[in-house]
Amino acid sequence: MPSAENAILYYEAGQTANARTALTDSGDHTLYNSPDELWSANGSYAPVVLPNGVLTGGAVSPAVSGSSDVVDTASLICNLAGVETTVAADTDISCARPDATYIILTLAAGGYTNCVAGDIGKTVSGGTTGDTGTLIAYNNTTRQWVVDQTDSGDVFDDDDEAITIGSGTGAGTMNGVGVAATHKIVSITVNSSGAIAAVAGTEGLAFSETRGVIGGPPWIPTTSIEIAQVRYTASASAVVTTDDIFDVPGTHKEMATFPGYSIQYARVTNNVQGYAGVDMDTALPVIHSDNSGTASSTKKVYATWYEPTFAELPKATDFKRPANSKSVSSTQVYGGTVGSVSTSLGQGGFTAYPTDGVTDGFLAREGQNLWFKFKPDRLKDPFILCQGYLGITDTFPAGGAISVACTISAESAGLRVNS
Repeated sequence: MPSAENAILYYEAGQTANARTALTDSGDHTLYNSPDELWSANGSYAPVVLPNGVLTGGAVSPAVSGSSDVVDTASLICNLAGVETTVAADTDISCARPDATYIILTLAAGGYTNCVAGDIGKTVSGGTTGDTGTLIAYNNTTRQWVVDQTDSGDVFDDDDEAITIGSGTGAGTMNGVGVAATHKIVSITVNSSGAIAAVAGTEGLAFSETRGVIGGPPWIPTTSIEIAQVRYTASASAVVTTDDIFDVPGTHKEMATFPGYSIQYARVTNNVQGYAGVDMDTALPVIHSDNSGTASSTKKVYATWYEPTFAELPKATDFKRPANSKSVSSTQVYGGTVGSVSTSLGQGGFTAYPTDGVTDGFLAREGQNLWFKFKPDRLKDPFILCQGYLGITDTFPAGGAISVACTISAESAGLRVNS
């Protein structure tokens, strides 16, 4: 029969500080991991999580000056790169409307050749009209191109002319006449310096909710925070109204407190230990990029934490893991009974035999929320992890060994780890 004769019990005897660090997205935009397997939860050593985003303030409003195509922002407090930052109010922030020289070309599916990134900035030509312009943006899915006219007469008004790009790849046939751009989204942001900055999207004929496409909101730099969007449906200069400003949290505005999150002081999946970190309540939107969407990410989630350091607890025995237990209750009904099952979490614990019951180091941890690590065989890998408040009942017999009955009051069951 196996026994725990060669077991060893460790307790959280200290903590090592880890400076503010950006957590790593696990890939599902929900789980964010640190490089450490355990985080301490012991009092002032508990982690502090600081997702980028607005904490308070930051309302965007039509400009008090009454000037056209500008907005004002209220002062705000935000988490920026893991630091709580105050951003001053700003006025008359320029939000350019759709460029009046931009023409939107829509091409037919038949015979269409996709544009490539190298086509941007090259000359677009109409085979019938001879109209020309510079390619600003394209969407191969909708077969729309944004072209900056060479001059005001280059309106591409032949509805079925061939379109080519000089020394470029994209080509096709018009599926209607060119149309002047009408729609544009401008994002209002806090940049990495803690200043308000406007980031412009690409003009279009309608709004899209896809980042970086024609008519869509722009990609936000990875070190910035989006606080609102200004959405235009006309190119003519005019005063921005409240109907043009959108600031729904999670859609147009990044909040530090939305979505919520839970701290994972440890992660164990299928008995394999992972890394401590944060679980967001819902996936964070992927709206950030520094290279037009080639590489994209969610907002950054920062944290500071302390990693527990363990010391052996000598002369310990009878370790018990905090564990869930089931109980059944029943109600008698006609002809039988109806039962229900409930779950309760029981305390863990162990017994220790201290040197004198006064000066032993672990006794100073009484009442603290600590990690405990128990190895049934100190020479093998498997172990049990549990985290809870240390309770102590000491006994000083006249004719026997001093003993300490310890309880571990946990918020969750102990974790079994194979590796």
